[in-house]
Amino acid sequence: MNDRLEDIIHDVGAESFAQALVYENISIDADTSLHPCLTNFTRLLIVLRLMNLIVMNLWVDKSFMKLL
Repeated sequence: MNDRLEDIIHDVGAESFAQALVYENISIDADTSLHPCLTNFTRLLIVLRLMNLIVMNLWVDKSFMKLL
């Protein structure tokens, strides 16, 4: 199976294969609720909102990690 996977990656191209895996992960996060009681909040939504806060407030990584 691993040999076939390497052949597929070679045929498709490593970048395209990586993009497909990223898309799959994003799709899963977009459909997964953060908590069973909070159905309006998905993993993807929360991550995007946190990233928006980082940019809007010009936070550096160190201060953001302290916040978390």
